[in-house]
Amino acid sequence: MKALALDMDGTILDHSGQFSLNLVDTLAELKKRGMHIFFATGRTSHEIISITPEHCPLDGYVAASGMGIYVGGELVDAAAFKPDFVERMIEAAREREVYYEVHTLENSSRTLLQDQEYSFADISRNQPGTMKDFEYRFAQDTMNSETQWVEELPFDHVVKLFFFSTDLEKIKDWYDYLKDRQDESDYALYTTSIHNAEVMLKGRDKATGTATLLEHFNISFQDVHVIGDSMNDLPLFKKAGRRTAMKNATDAVKAAADDITEFTCDEDGLKHYLEETYLK
Repeated sequence: MKALALDMDGTILDHSGQFSLNLVDTLAELKKRGMHIFFATGRTSHEIISITPEHCPLDGYVAASGMGIYVGGELVDAAAFKPDFVERMIEAAREREVYYEVHTLENSSRTLLQDQEYSFADISRNQPGTMKDFEYRFAQDTMNSETQWVEELPFDHVVKLFFFSTDLEKIKDWYDYLKDRQDESDYALYTTSIHNAEVMLKGRDKATGTATLLEHFNISFQDVHVIGDSMNDLPLFKKAGRRTAMKNATDAVKAAADDITEFTCDEDGLKHYLEETYLK
């Protein structure tokens, strides 16, 4: 293998959103031995840079599941939703009082201040048994964010729309609403848990974004080892020469993998796996 394409949440990052410094050392050793290091994530560029240690070796990354591609920290390709689509989608969510986030490549997520009341009422409810601890904790942190709540939303350069609810029936109804309209609109629909939904631009995913990186570095997909844990990793699993699922991955990802890590993301599973596979 000549390159690693690594997911972030649930793979590089543990469930509290931490980036292991031990993993950085492992990646640095792999880089010294000639391995290219790529990230392929649903996170935006702002979210990637804010969490990645400065000394982490990184040749390039795919942001927002293919909406932005960066080489050496420089943007080389990007796409975005049409502003009127974003406006219509957010209005539909607001009518149903579904909590939403608008993401651009370079800025953190945004939600209208005027929708804070119904969002707080939803997210401040007791944690349902169907929701994971880290997911509930992130929702609480969002409520207290100083940058989240704005008087006016950006509709230009939007790369991801994220929706969330502690109310399982509400988010399921919203997911079904989005799924029913998928064929008539230019978006792809993902979910990383039964309590959320993510909308991306159709035709853009981690595989298309990684293809742009590989062309730049003259590397074949057959020489790429992808490691991930959730639904938006599957397009890349279909293309890569080697596919590994984290122990904490969904069943669908495990079924598509060549192998599974011995440890979860909360047990430094990626570090242990890479050392056992490439540094022994």
